[in-house]
Amino acid sequence: MNLIKKNMLAAAVAMCGVLSAFAAWDGSSASWTKGAGTEADPYLIENEQNFAYLAEQVNSGNTLADKFFKITADLDMGMSEGRTFPKIGNFDTYTTGESQTLVDNSIAFMGVLDGDFHVIDNILVEYYDEELGGTGLFAVTREGTVLRNIVLGANSAVKGEIVCGSFVGEMIGGLVENCENRASVNGNMFTGGFVGCMEGGKVANCVNNGAVVGATEVGGIVGQGAGNGVVDHCYNTAKIKAEGFGGAGIGGALYDRFAISNCYSIGAVSGQSNPFMGSPCAIVSDAFATNKVTNCYFVMELTGYGDTRATAKSADEMKSAEVISLLNNGAEAFVADTDNRNGGFPVLAWQSKVAGVESVTADMPAVSVVGNVVSCDEHMEIYSVNGALVAKGYSAVLPAGIYIVKAGNAAGKFAIK
Repeated sequence: MNLIKKNMLAAAVAMCGVLSAFAAWDGSSASWTKGAGTEADPYLIENEQNFAYLAEQVNSGNTLADKFFKITADLDMGMSEGRTFPKIGNFDTYTTGESQTLVDNSIAFMGVLDGDFHVIDNILVEYYDEELGGTGLFAVTREGTVLRNIVLGANSAVKGEIVCGSFVGEMIGGLVENCENRASVNGNMFTGGFVGCMEGGKVANCVNNGAVVGATEVGGIVGQGAGNGVVDHCYNTAKIKAEGFGGAGIGGALYDRFAISNCYSIGAVSGQSNPFMGSPCAIVSDAFATNKVTNCYFVMELTGYGDTRATAKSADEMKSAEVISLLNNGAEAFVADTDNRNGGFPVLAWQSKVAGVESVTADMPAVSVVGNVVSCDEHMEIYSVNGALVAKGYSAVLPAGIYIVKAGNAAGKFAIK
């Protein structure tokens, strides 16, 4: 297609006022066709149907243990089309009878899912169970479950009763790392920005930017932490509201040997106080002497509440190289917010990655920019400078701004004025 024809097509798109965005999930599923499920050659989840098929497999009883998966594109899961995505797995573990016999009928995904920093957006997970709970993208995880490099988009919501979290309802074991939640979470008791109830496993290098509302034991990362679970190098920027008692930026209530370290919160906290159920706090609402809360920080004027288990910093101090060094504590988790994606407050090192774009190169396919219309002979993915996918296809109408376009195996920057 020559430039004149491209411009005619672009003008036609502009006149129609249509943004060429990708199609939302239609509710169907389709098996992945690429990959062998190994670490070196993972199954590729290339579209929404592949992701729905993963849920379908797990919910039918296939744990996919020791299988590896990689998401290769941003996914639109159809919430705006009125669709609800099924939680992956089912939490059904309880004790019964006078002998307190453990009954475990849970179904858990036990493979490795690498989101490759793509965004799963426009997703609604809604499940209500007043006795067991287990609402989240993944209802329950165990040892062997690994969720990494995944972003849940801001146009998403997770809604449930008890034991409710954006990524995981009940975490018995496993690992969640390098993930971001932007979705809103609304539950009852044991509600967390990432995990509702965490009895083991680890959440590391994660950030919660989604508002969390619950009753009691509500936290920006985990609602209730128990067992020997660990939260490390995480932060929260969102509002945390306990409609009952407590509420905190990182952990709602901690028991046993649960540990939180190297974290910070700047999200506003609200809730009521009770000597037995906890009070609103910047980092952790309630904890036992056996719990370890170490090297954590907050900004009082932003959280609204202090915390005797953590250290208060001013906003300027929190943005400093000194505090970044303190938070890292010998690791390389946090870096300075050089592109102002977090108001100047520390961000995680992996957040500098733009989903789907590893580098910006010059040998781009011919891309035409006419006014606010961008078009190309090859399929494009267009990102904001903060890494959010804004459109994909062969043409798009965009507001003013700076963008990164990926087409073929190359990427480039352009501006819409």
